[in-house]
Amino acid sequence: MSKRGCATGVQNLDDYELVTAVQAGDLEAFGELVRRHQDFVYGAVLRVVRNPTVAEDISQDCFLRAYRALPDFRGDSQVRSWLYRIAHNLAVNAVTRRREYATETMPETVAASGAGPEHSAEVSEMAAAMGDAIEALPEDLKAPLVLRELEHKSYEEIATELQLPLNTVRTRIFRARRALQSQMREWQ
Repeated sequence: MSKRGCATGVQNLDDYELVTAVQAGDLEAFGELVRRHQDFVYGAVLRVVRNPTVAEDISQDCFLRAYRALPDFRGDSQVRSWLYRIAHNLAVNAVTRRREYATETMPETVAASGAGPEHSAEVSEMAAAMGDAIEALPEDLKAPLVLRELEHKSYEEIATELQLPLNTVRTRIFRARRALQSQMREWQ
């Protein structure tokens, strides 16, 4: 069968079938996974790092790490969710390592990529407002929200980590989201 025929066959597979094919050594299947999810991963990373160049690097690193980890992928979550978790954790780590650097370089990078300074300033202001809103939350609401939204832990994992009943975790995350939505109303 020609390469073109293989590519078409790979395109018809769902994500789990692609993972199985990659685990069996099919690099074409991994290429298809990357094609399917690269824009999603890049967008998720860009929302965190707010720097297109850094986002590209982290996205590539995400897929490299995913490829290395695919033999251990058990299918407990959707492939997209799994990739998001890897990408988001890498992005948060990058921002944490270069907290002062990321926001200072953003306007020039965004301006160079075609967005105007007004847009980059607005994005910076909104990100700062969101950070301030999260910091202003009471600790009992902030901790479960951060574990859920930034660390992508399940409600059960959060309940165990914070030693709280599951319904309490759900309620606190709901209240935290509602408080953030109220505080961020002017940005909607």
